[in-house]
Amino acid sequence: MQKILIVLVIAIIILASSQISQIHKEPSLKISITEARSRRFGLIIDVRTPKERDQLGYYPNSVPISMEKLSNEVPLDISSKNTWILVYSGDNRASNAAEILYRMGYRNVKYIKESYLHLMPGY
Repeated sequence: MQKILIVLVIAIIILASSQISQIHKEPSLKISITEARSRRFGLIIDVRTPKERDQLGYYPNSVPISMEKLSNEVPLDISSKNTWILVYSGDNRASNAAEILYRMGYRNVKYIKESYLHLMPGY
């Protein structure tokens, strides 16, 4: 009987800890191209280098912000932390930048892993 009680208590602890970890889990910041196309963003951030922007082009009206600037948690010049923000780079820098912005308090930040070209009409 005592062994059953111990097993039951352990099972309850495991179940409770998994529930708590799911409650505190950060939301997914990744957004699909289809959803990104359908949403209106107040700010689109390009975290690629100036050389990459010059060589590969960039999404119209996107703002270049270096990863170094974001890593130093320099606040963005926008009116509200509720502004929808899209980050792109074509690699993992976009997800890293989105996570930094989320930790800075920007709750409506998303990133795409694909090239900005996928956002263009007719792609």
